[in-house]
Amino acid sequence: MTLSLRERRRQQTAREIQLATLNLAVKKGLENVTTEEIAATTGISTRTFFNYYTNKETAAVGAPPPFSEAAKEALRSGNGPLADDLKMFLDQHFAALTNDEPILKMIGTVLRSNERARGILQGFLMMERRELTECLSHRIEHSQAAAALASHTTEAVGRAIFLWEHGEGISLSAALDTVWEGTIAAAALLTPPS
Repeated sequence: MTLSLRERRRQQTAREIQLATLNLAVKKGLENVTTEEIAATTGISTRTFFNYYTNKETAAVGAPPPFSEAAKEALRSGNGPLADDLKMFLDQHFAALTNDEPILKMIGTVLRSNERARGILQGFLMMERRELTECLSHRIEHSQAAAALASHTTEAVGRAIFLWEHGEGISLSAALDTVWEGTIAAAALLTPPS
């Protein structure tokens, strides 16, 4: 899908606001940063800031890369082993996250010290779990099992990011591979044999 010039500019401005917020937050602590300061650093008005984000915490967290529609459809309609299809789905998602590694590190710094930002991220994770549950429900007969696997999978994503952030020299994809074995075991337990 090709984005219009207007949408690309909008995404670029949102990213510039997020980067300014994160840079200031890493230096001073998010609680010591004002929206006016973020706007001035970005070269926009405070009013423009609020056209993009509701507060500085949402600006710090930004909008995590969504699951692609193609990846969701491939997971829904896949006919290979569920664990393999789910890993392929996550590999595609992690490829998108890899583009934002410096931002992820700064977000991690902010999340460790700001409860409101952690709450905003939890809201995004709940939406991702719902999307993943919907995809998995096409493959798993019991809705509770689909929800449990979606929850376990999103927790694995969090563990992989934590491992990447705190490990030395480990890539995001290698961190995902490291935590993946536990997710495969959960998928085997939750998926009845065919």
